[in-house]
Amino acid sequence: MRFVSQIFQPVVSIPKGATIKNIEITCKSQKLLMECGLVRPTSAGLFTILPLARRAISKLENIIHTCLEEVGAQRLSLPCLTSARLWEKSGRMDDVGPELIKVEDRHGKKYLLAPTHEEAIADLFADISPLSYKQLPFLLYQIGNKYRDEHRPKHGLLRAREFSMMDAYSAHATHTCASRAYDTVTEAYRKIFSTLHLPVHRVQAPSGDMGGSLSHEWQLPAQVGEDSLAVCPSCSHAALSTDSSTCQQCGRETNEVNSIEVGHTFVLGARYSEPLQANYIAADGATASVHMACYGIGITRLLSASIECLSSEKALRWPLAIAPYSALVIGPKEGSKEWVGHGFDRVQEIARQLEQHGFRDDVIVDDRHALTIGKRLVMADRMGYPNIIVCGRGALESPPRYELHRAGGEAPLLLTVGELLHTLRQDRENRENREIDVEYETRAGE
Repeated sequence: MRFVSQIFQPVVSIPKGATIKNIEITCKSQKLLMECGLVRPTSAGLFTILPLARRAISKLENIIHTCLEEVGAQRLSLPCLTSARLWEKSGRMDDVGPELIKVEDRHGKKYLLAPTHEEAIADLFADISPLSYKQLPFLLYQIGNKYRDEHRPKHGLLRAREFSMMDAYSAHATHTCASRAYDTVTEAYRKIFSTLHLPVHRVQAPSGDMGGSLSHEWQLPAQVGEDSLAVCPSCSHAALSTDSSTCQQCGRETNEVNSIEVGHTFVLGARYSEPLQANYIAADGATASVHMACYGIGITRLLSASIECLSSEKALRWPLAIAPYSALVIGPKEGSKEWVGHGFDRVQEIARQLEQHGFRDDVIVDDRHALTIGKRLVMADRMGYPNIIVCGRGALESPPRYELHRAGGEAPLLLTVGELLHTLRQDRENRENREIDVEYETRAGE
């Protein structure tokens, strides 16, 4: 059981128009994450992820792990440093150039801090080439930090120089096989965003510097977003904005909304395997280039984007699945009659019962008894804890009753322990059964 007083959470107050370490505050997610003691800037585009945000990110990573492992993905770890020679072979050194952070070791060998790992994974395939067609297909993924020399980092974690990312790579004998795998991973992505209950749209997009024959962006509507979507209010279909305001699917008028790219997927074909000589031996004995596809989700960007999408200017709101703690218990003020009649031992017992009924290792107790309940309740609402249980006047009743405050502005409920546990269980079941109204484009193979 955790206590609020033990959490390293350097809360600050940022005046309107202020800068922190010469960093301009440009969006609400950036401001809230800093003010609530979740992240701390070290310099432009670089951030320390503090314990509560790290806990939320770990939950997000676990969701991604689960959904990818379900479709047969295997986890690996590639070095952050990639040989510059590989990027020269692929031709991307000049194309991406200014955004690459380049380093040189004492022997004069050139490397770069990888913003992505297509070259590195193709080099891995080449190192064990020729693969047999019998070994294909397979899907590999990693979660780690990436680096990009942003010309002007802004919006906090939304556009940073160092960021956490899930990147996955699949290897295939044919384009058809790659397309089937692409559809399978697409379903995994849908499950990830459905678990988060976020209205993320999958839209066809240009391949850009990555190359390949097919590309989709995964876009989350948000006012601060730098991309633009045309979303149809009639059928929920979405596409990247063009000169036309007519829905491609139903022909009705669309609405233009700003959005944040939180994921991107590509069918690469032989774009990297051919120049890096990642080959396989086909059934007829011929040697051919491996067909590749790649998939990415910006984890720290998705965290920040979800807060940008769900929060108000004054209070954090989380996707319930990744809130740092799902429940917070607030006990009486020390010295009050509630404190005398319902002491701290009983407050902790409420927390233990919650942990035993669906909130294992996911409950925190606000043990700052010198503060009033009202003060702690305001602070807890600002932090966005999904369920806040208050041991107030009702705790002196027989049987004791506790206030349940839920994020979202609903009126608090006064419940016995049994009613409280039942209500929270029902909330969880209702959330799991709730669907997100998002229309996706057809699959790659259709």
